Amino acid sequence: MSKSKLTIRPMSERRFAQILIDKIAVLNSRQRDEERFKETIRSISELGLYKPICVNERRLEIIGLYELVCGEGRLEACRQLGKTYIEAEIINVDDEVALLLGLAENFTRAKKNAIDFARRILQMHERGMSYSELARITGKSIATISSYISLMQKGEERLIRGVEEGLFTISFAIEVVENPRSEVQHFLMDAYLKREITLSDMDKITKILNEREEKGISNKDMTINKLTSIINKKTKVYKMLYNQGKAKRDDAIDLMGYLRELWDDEQFCKMVDGINDLTRPELNGQYGNIPTDTKIQEI
Repeated sequence: MSKSKLTIRPMSERRFAQILIDKIAVLNSRQRDEERFKETIRSISELGLYKPICVNERRLEIIGLYELVCGEGRLEACRQLGKTYIEAEIINVDDEVALLLGLAENFTRAKKNAIDFARRILQMHERGMSYSELARITGKSIATISSYISLMQKGEERLIRGVEEGLFTISFAIEVVENPRSEVQHFLMDAYLKREITLSDMDKITKILNEREEKGISNKDMTINKLTSIINKKTKVYKMLYNQGKAKRDDAIDLMGYLRELWDDEQFCKMVDGINDLTRPELNGQYGNIPTDTKIQEI
């Protein structure tokens, strides 16, 4: 893999050229969205090519052709518009890296592309490529690379198939695999399909399920009713703790106001005048600098 290791280079070091369209081979043609393709043709016709395609010259001397890495829609649009040349970035990498680069550009356009991308990421990681190398090649963050590898390693087949079929979003799937147990993943998938939970609920649900596991409590028989009951109980506890904290803070603010009024009173000052080591009392800690007119916002 070392021969194909890519690093992020400044634009001045990247190679761009006008290449004959007929000298570009498309090895892995993908199904096009016709509406998107028509828009691509219109855009190039009216505004020109805003983003160069990417081609691989690895076998140029052998077969006499560049191999397309990404930008098939733009290439075919230029062909239909009767153009002879197209601007392209030229790279020199092996087939695996070229495929990964193509998937990285297209994976947000279709659920299946996202899973293909995740599978390829896992394969290359298992062959020795590090998270940071994969991140450099694909332009994704290390955290994203880690999430996709985790999805393929820990995700149930039903979850992965569901992403491909459009039943689950890739973001939901990545959240689900934070719970490695099969029964928990199936519970979350069932609840999601029944619209009993949403992606925004996942952080809270995952935290509750993990806390139960850490305490030795099985989630095997978890139901949405049980989960709702747990959430309601926790909400009551959090609300009680918040109200207690708010009451203490309000007391501290009131006390600060009373002290200020007392210290500004002339008669009180005369009473304590002459008492050794008497200094004006101040509140310390988190309440020390709160003005007396502070308003506490409800959560």
